[in-house]
Amino acid sequence: MTATPGGPRIVALLRISAPGRDTTPSARSWCSCGRDLVAYGQRRAAALIEDHARHRTTCPLLAEGKDAA
Repeated sequence: MTATPGGPRIVALLRISAPGRDTTPSARSWCSCGRDLVAYGQRRAAALIEDHARHRTTCPLLAEGKDAA
């Protein structure tokens, strides 16, 4: 998929993987501001999910989009 100028674009992404029994869950938090964090294990992944939600409220790139909307 090619983005059109001025069209929608991905600014931040949270990927959660919890594949099933006897496997390790993981989470990846990515933002176009340069953030790229990965966590493995239930507790660390849960903490990263909370941190990603907090980042969405403080990141200047994401706040800029909210002000424009």
